[in-house]
Amino acid sequence: MPRSYPPQHCRFLACAKINLGLRVLDRRPDGYHNISTVFQTVGLADEVDISFWHGESRSLEFSCDRPDLDNTENLAWRAADMALRRLDIQARVRVRVRKQIPTGAGLGGGSSDAAAVLVAFESAILGKRVRRSAIHDIACELGSDVPYFLTAGTASGTGRGTDVVPVPDLPRKPVVLVLPDIEVSTAWAYRALAESREGLTRPDPDSKIVGFGGSLIPFQFGDRDVRPGSLLNDFEGVVFQRFPILGELKGKLLALGARPALLSGSGSTVFGLFDLDELAEAAAAEVAADGLRVKITEIVSRTDLGMQLAMDEDADGRA
Repeated sequence: MPRSYPPQHCRFLACAKINLGLRVLDRRPDGYHNISTVFQTVGLADEVDISFWHGESRSLEFSCDRPDLDNTENLAWRAADMALRRLDIQARVRVRVRKQIPTGAGLGGGSSDAAAVLVAFESAILGKRVRRSAIHDIACELGSDVPYFLTAGTASGTGRGTDVVPVPDLPRKPVVLVLPDIEVSTAWAYRALAESREGLTRPDPDSKIVGFGGSLIPFQFGDRDVRPGSLLNDFEGVVFQRFPILGELKGKLLALGARPALLSGSGSTVFGLFDLDELAEAAAAEVAADGLRVKITEIVSRTDLGMQLAMDEDADGRA
C-alpha cells in the first residue's frame, strides 16, 4: 500500500514583473529570438492556492475566477499537469487562481501563476525528492518568462529569456502601472519588429546585458538623477506606432517625474518608477483623471518574496 501523507496546502502571491529595459537581438535556430533584459517583480499580484492530497490516484482540479481563463490552456493548469506527469507523482492536486494581473499587458501574469504552481510542487511534495533542474526544464517548456519567476526579484534575462541570473535587488521604489484596455500580442510584436526599418538589435557587445547593468547602478545606489533614456525597450517603436496612446502615456509619466518610464515587455502596460510616494500618487491621479486604469505598487525584492513564501506555505488552502 502506498504511503499516505497529510494534505499539503500552499498559498502564493504570484507577482507581476516589469522589464527595466529590453533589447531584441538575433533570431535563433529554434524560432525564438535572443533577448537581453532586466526583470523586476512588483507588488501587483494574482493569488494562487495549491492543495495536494498525497497517496491517492493522480488527478487535477483547476479553477480561475476569470471565465475566459478557466480552461486547460491556462499556464497554471498546464504547469500542474506537466509536473504531475513528468515527476511521476501520484496525488490529487487542486489549483485555484484569482486574477489581478491583466492579460496581454507585458506583466507576465500567466507565467507568474505557472511558476507559483511549480514552486509548490518543489516545496510541498513529501516523500519524493524533486530536482530543481526538473522544475526549471518544465518552466522553460511552458514559456520564456516562467523561469524568471522561479528566481524573481531583480534579475538579468538572456537567451530567449530563460537564462536568468540574479543581480543585486533594487531598493524599494513606488511604481505607477498604467493599464490601458489594450492587449498586445507578443507574436505580433516580434514580427512587426523584425519587419520594421530598424529591424533587430545587432548582437554586439553594446547590446548585451552589461549595458543595462551600468544603467541600473544609479537605482541600486539611490541616485535620483537618472537619465530618462538610460533604459530602452526595443518594442516601443512598433508598439507605439500601432497604439499611439501608449507613447503618449510614456511621455506623460516622464513629464510627471518618472525615472524611467517604459513599456513593459511588448506591452500594453506603461510604467513609471518614482523616487517619492507623493510623486507617484500625484502622477497616478493625473493619469487616472483621463479615465485610464492605474495601479500604484512598488518594487518587490527576492527577500520580500522569500518572507512571503515562508508565511504562505502554512496557509490552510481554504478560500
